[in-house]
Order: sequence, then C-alpha cells, then structure tokens
Amino acid sequence: MNRPPRKDSYLQSLEKGLAVLDSFTAGTASLSISDIAERTGQDRASARRAILTLTHLGYTRLDGRRFSLTPKVLSLGHRYLSSLPFLPLAQRIIEELADEMQETVSVGALDGNDVVFLCRVAARRFLSFDASVGSRVPAHLHSMGQVLLATLAEEQREAMLAGFDYRPRTPHSVTDPEQLRQQLRTVAEQGWAFTNQQYEEGYCGIAIPLYDGDGHALAALNVSFAAGQRALQRAREDVLPRLKLAGRRIQSPGV
Repeated sequence: MNRPPRKDSYLQSLEKGLAVLDSFTAGTASLSISDIAERTGQDRASARRAILTLTHLGYTRLDGRRFSLTPKVLSLGHRYLSSLPFLPLAQRIIEELADEMQETVSVGALDGNDVVFLCRVAARRFLSFDASVGSRVPAHLHSMGQVLLATLAEEQREAMLAGFDYRPRTPHSVTDPEQLRQQLRTVAEQGWAFTNQQYEEGYCGIAIPLYDGDGHALAALNVSFAAGQRALQRAREDVLPRLKLAGRRIQSPGV
C-alpha cells in the first residue's frame, strides 16, 4: 500500500501539474483556464502556471484561450508499456486466443481502484463500452480486478474495499464490501474470477492472474463473452483451460 510521503519529500507543484493533465478526460477536446481550475480545485493562478508550464514542455498546446493535449502525452504511457517485458509476448498470445475462441481477450493491471487495459483483442461483436488500451473499469466489478484483488495482502485489500464506489452499474453489480469480500475469498481459493454482468449487462468474463518470477501478480488475463444460462459452465469447462494455457505461455516463454 502506498504510504503518504513526508512533507519534505513531496513536491506539490508536480502534483498540481499532473492534476491538470488528469483534468483532460475522455470526450474533452479542450479546456480553458477556468475549466482546469474548476476540475482540479486549484485557484486560477495555480492552474494557469501549471498549464503554461505543460505547454512550454510540449504536453499541451494553446489555441486562442483553450488548451488541448498533444501527442507527446502518449510517450508517458508508452514508456510504461515498454517497461513490461512480457507485454509483446502477451499481445501475440491473446491474438491467437481471440482468434481461436472468437471472443474478446484482454490483459489488465490494477491502478488505484481501477483495472487499466494494457493490451486487448476484441471479438468481431464488440462490447458496447470502450476498452481500448489505457481504458479503465472499476476493479471490483471486473473479473481482472477481482482476481488481482484476491492476490493482495489482507491489509491492502481491506483498504481498497473501503474505497470503492458501490453504486450498481447493473442489477448484478456487487454493492457492498462484505459481498465483495465473500466473492474474493472464493476467487482466492480457486485461483480464478468469474463475473456475470457486473459491469455491463449481457456480458460476463473470466480471468486469471499473471505472476512474475518472484510470485507477484503483475497483471490479469481475461476472456469476455456473452452471458447466458450456461455462462459459468462454459467459463469453467471451455474457457478456463485455454486461459490457463495462455497464461503459462505468457509467464513461461517457450511453453
């Protein structure tokens, strides 16, 4: 669990600059200084200094009185993806699995209360929500999030359970910490997670963790497919064996 840094080790101006970058959300083409100040909770003077610094560094551009992101922002995410040595192999393997099963296959990692998609191959019948690389979904409502939560130390897991937004996305969403806690016990025992329409109606998913050489869960591997009466049976009997094989290939190149 990340602990708050000491005051003499914390650069507040950096926090403000990153908050300005975060204020450019999906569907936001441009923002004024007033927009940025409102979204970040900063005063106009602080927001102005931060956005002008980002513009000087090339991460944003100014058009009239409105600012927008530049392609340079992508370099930040690319550097993270490039730091994951298993990802190129994972991409090739999930492409094969998606082609074999004609279903959507993804790799994701925990980031705060969300799962972030690191790579993904979509089936021809696309899911209705945008799950491109870098997209986020609430960890407690997705099979990848649940399987990764189940691998955490109890203290860290309990801290995260206390921070989720339990408002339902669908009639099937987990809606309280104790309900989620019970689900995660089952996930930890069996080593895989199955979610049925918890995030999006009509779709379910099954996921397994991907471990590094030291036994730490780095990410999760998931297959999403249409929900139905036999969804859990299909997940357990048909999808899970193929998922485990793909996971072994990603974790142990040459298998």
